[in-house]
Amino acid sequence: MNIQVLGCSGGLSGDNKNGSTCIQLRSDIVIDAGTGLNRLSLVQMRQVRHVFLTHSHMDHIAALPTFLSNQYDSEHLPVTVYALPHTLAKLRDNIFNGDIWPELSSMTEGPTAILRFEEIQPGHCVNIDDMSIKAFEVEHSVPTVGYSVKNNGQHFVFCADTIAGSILTQQLKALGDIDTLMLECAFPDELMDVAQKTKHMTPSLLQEALASLKQQPKELWVTHLKPSYEAQLRELLTKIPPHKNTVVL
Repeated sequence: MNIQVLGCSGGLSGDNKNGSTCIQLRSDIVIDAGTGLNRLSLVQMRQVRHVFLTHSHMDHIAALPTFLSNQYDSEHLPVTVYALPHTLAKLRDNIFNGDIWPELSSMTEGPTAILRFEEIQPGHCVNIDDMSIKAFEVEHSVPTVGYSVKNNGQHFVFCADTIAGSILTQQLKALGDIDTLMLECAFPDELMDVAQKTKHMTPSLLQEALASLKQQPKELWVTHLKPSYEAQLRELLTKIPPHKNTVVL
């Protein structure tokens, strides 16, 4: 797999200028539609046919409306957006509602339809050619899934926004051997109370999540650093890496 992390910031500004969460699995498949999606050219955007959303928070869906407006007249329509029922309902009610963005029916009906919504649940697996993409439950402040991606003997796991605990441990153990595990670390330990209330990770919670796994991933990618604490977190995670093969994105 040649995974491209187009965006992974936990907010705006900071050292990471690539935008919020968007992971390109291959030219036609992305996970989440944060502002990192803007790194694709118009030609590249028109190659995307599948969008897998983890949850409804703005930093994971912000570029979806404008991305879709670039799809008219492109080939191989419609674009399929996969998400939990809660996420799709929030998109319908709060984004594609005729006030914030044109009503959903203008994009999903008739010969010029550019969009198709597909509900998924934890455990749901979508096979696209030789790539398998399976949703699994994670704990966050709104219903959220991570994704397990298998292709050409490689296993990539993205845990989205989440917190250490029994749910994450059970889900990761059930996935088996993992080559690359992508976990967030949004806040420093001094803001543990905020992290726990918002269901995000700190360095110590990240360590706790890894320690709960008997079978360690081959590599850890740390993502979703909040810009206000990014320099502090990056220095700490580099000085005391939570895994022997740690990449701080």
